[in-house]
Amino acid sequence: MLGLLAGAEGFMVAPPMRPTGACSCSLRSLPLQQRRSCRQPASRRSMTLRMATSLETDSSLLTRIEEAQSGDTIVLGKGTYVLPKPVVLSKDVTIKAEDGLLPTDVVIVGEAPTDRRGVMLTVSGANVKLQGVKILHKGGSIPGTLSNGLGSICMMVLEPGDGRNSKLTLDECFVSTETSTAVFVTGGTSRVNVDTCTIGPCGWDVESSSGYGICIFKGAHGEVLNTDVYRCAQSGIIAFYEGSSALVIQCDVGPCQLGGIAAEGQRAQMKASKVKLIDIEWKNCAEYDGGEVILLDEVHAVVNGETIVLNDDNKCETRPKPFF
Repeated sequence: MLGLLAGAEGFMVAPPMRPTGACSCSLRSLPLQQRRSCRQPASRRSMTLRMATSLETDSSLLTRIEEAQSGDTIVLGKGTYVLPKPVVLSKDVTIKAEDGLLPTDVVIVGEAPTDRRGVMLTVSGANVKLQGVKILHKGGSIPGTLSNGLGSICMMVLEPGDGRNSKLTLDECFVSTETSTAVFVTGGTSRVNVDTCTIGPCGWDVESSSGYGICIFKGAHGEVLNTDVYRCAQSGIIAFYEGSSALVIQCDVGPCQLGGIAAEGQRAQMKASKVKLIDIEWKNCAEYDGGEVILLDEVHAVVNGETIVLNDDNKCETRPKPFF
């Protein structure tokens, strides 16, 4: 096991906003409903990330990642850890906070370029787990999109050329971006599991063209459980392109400026159960080009403070003023 203690400063974060009486123990040890009460943001609209104009480079985490062997666990003490360059993980590694720390106590920071796509962390042909940490992605191109090659990505799960499986697990993590998509998963052998996390804001303050929460792309599969996805400049969770699929259970999604949950492309499928869609500005559930959003049970939308039960008849209704 590799150990890591303290990181350099160089990034300022607003004080963590946890509800009064929030739990200090591991959320994994609690029943589902109690876990939800521990990780939801106190305010869905007022959280501000105060990012330093320049990042002080601390390469200690990068060095430990590069030196890790497949199967190693890197344990992080309280502090801020800066990744000075993009990281590609092609070996099985777990990166986790020390026991007893909150996810906001351990911060991993990266910065995207403004003139091209930047990916902070890529998982390719490996099984990687991040547990109990906060991940912040700074910079990037505001008008850049995933399709024009300029939109940046915080974490990408990529199918390698040799067909090996690629999997990313996020457990009790916080992920925020200045302009980029938080999680992007692509390829038929790529998977992501997100459990008891908070994803957002994602490009919200600058209305970024690539500010998605979780994007499941091109045959990939994703499962999102007990997670809050909010303040996304685009859609919260989307199964995009032919054959991609996502399962979303016991989650809150929104506000988002485009869609809440979405499926686009032939055989793209999004299944949702016990999901609340909050202040979605265009469509609560968006279906494009043959994609299908399947509501299993208890999917609700909150619009102007009113809670609406969604069904096949009203799930794709469009707001009077779409984002674009």
